[in-house]
Amino acid sequence: MKFIHAADIHLGSPFQGLRKISNDVREKVIASTGEAYNKLVQDAIDNSVDFVCIVGDLFDNPEPDLETLNIAISGMDKLNEAGIPVYLSYGNHDYLNFKIPSNIFPKNVKIFGNQVETKTQTLQDGMTVAITGFSYAKRAEVNARIDEYPVKNQDVDFQIGMLHGSMDGINSTEAHYAPFTQSQLISKNYDYWALGHIHKRQEINSKPIITYSGNTQGRHVNESGVKGVNLVTIDSKEKATVNFLETDVIEWNSIEVKAVAGMDLDKLIAAILREIGDATQSKFQLINIILRDSNILDSVVLDDISSGLALMQIQKQVDPNEILFHRITMKANENIQMFSELDREFWEKSENLVFNSKTVQETLGRLIELDFIAEEYSDEEEVALVKDRVELMLKQRNVLGDE
Repeated sequence: MKFIHAADIHLGSPFQGLRKISNDVREKVIASTGEAYNKLVQDAIDNSVDFVCIVGDLFDNPEPDLETLNIAISGMDKLNEAGIPVYLSYGNHDYLNFKIPSNIFPKNVKIFGNQVETKTQTLQDGMTVAITGFSYAKRAEVNARIDEYPVKNQDVDFQIGMLHGSMDGINSTEAHYAPFTQSQLISKNYDYWALGHIHKRQEINSKPIITYSGNTQGRHVNESGVKGVNLVTIDSKEKATVNFLETDVIEWNSIEVKAVAGMDLDKLIAAILREIGDATQSKFQLINIILRDSNILDSVVLDDISSGLALMQIQKQVDPNEILFHRITMKANENIQMFSELDREFWEKSENLVFNSKTVQETLGRLIELDFIAEEYSDEEEVALVKDRVELMLKQRNVLGDE
């Protein structure tokens, strides 16, 4: 038996934070989730899998446009023509609603409702498989649903649990999404737990296998590295082997460069290019440059970075079809004290209150109604950059002896 475990495809993702790139690159990035999905479909066909499990967030939002719906339907049609069933649950991004009618998909797509249910399949070799899961009925599923999962059906050969949610301890900020514990999963005696919602691929347990496949395409710099799906093979002794299949077409990465006193723009560019190397990239790279100790740089160089001149000059040195430098994130030396002990304590308490999207938007007031301002300060990543700039400025002043 072979099946694919996929999750968090996010078709129709808008890819926020990509304002300062060319239209060609923007189109390439926006199309990447659809291309990753198509690679998933082709992988399923090429590997002659018995079925595919998609564990939540096929779509990035509960009201996908027609083009996004068409991408999803086209992929399901190809799987249907190949005789491959799909077991689909909806997550917090694309929860059950009339904007995604179930009858748009071909007959091979088995959609879970908002109550935990088990679907069974008998394979050509006579092996029976039970697949248990549920779909979100709303964006935030705050209740733990794991208690609703039945223990393994002893009348089947193999049972899979599909669960889109957050395991206790994995990511505390996500804990309000169908939370569960590792021991709760193990207690169900299932043979494989296919998890979704956390975008980082990780195996939680080996016997039985409990694993997040991660998302199929990284969507911002915090989703760096290779993305894909799990190809699971079950041998005659019902032992599972998991192979990772890459599906992403764009890879987000970060490089770190340490500033040196007296470094001018040319030396900075040379240091960055050394980190990149001259190897041909296997896929398009979107790279964030993290510049450590940037507070020791000359004000002229800092101005070149802030104005975007440095990024433009660096981009000219690489193949634009292989690499796009997303931004330069300036980080101050953490060993430099900005304030007295008392003032530092005040800063640490106040930075969390001041530098968040809600406070920034309230401060902007009616200005937030302007599209270009709303786009600039609509997410926490952009606000974090503002905090970094303020911290850098304060540390520069401290080094120069300014009050």
